Amino acid sequence: MKLIRLLYYSQATREMSLADMKAILEKARANNHAQDICGMLCYDNNYFLQILEGDAAEVTELFLTIAADERHHSVVIVGVQGIESKVFPQWDMGYAGSSDTLAKLMKEIGCDEFDPEALNFKQAATLLYELSKEQTQV
Repeated sequence: MKLIRLLYYSQATREMSLADMKAILEKARANNHAQDICGMLCYDNNYFLQILEGDAAEVTELFLTIAADERHHSVVIVGVQGIESKVFPQWDMGYAGSSDTLAKLMKEIGCDEFDPEALNFKQAATLLYELSKEQTQV
């Protein structure tokens, strides 16, 4: 089995409520668990930033489904890399929303607000990893 890490961002088509995010995460966690896919999702400032890890074929298929979702647009793959092991194995899908930690991490990168377009692959992956340490349970 070839493992990959895929990182993308997109813009929400509308403001996402806490109920919207719970619905997204509930479905993602069930589907990801069944496919042995893990990752982390961040939503703030009408942007989604997500990293997915798992079998290359499974992650690719999942990403194509996600990209077709009408709740977002302007989907941009930041990068895909082959990996030896997963960084987020404990999370079928972790989640982080707006927080002091997110604001602090973005400022360290030089951004006044959450803007995935300003991040390269390493910055975005590191941001999600750091946010995973302070999981928001939704």
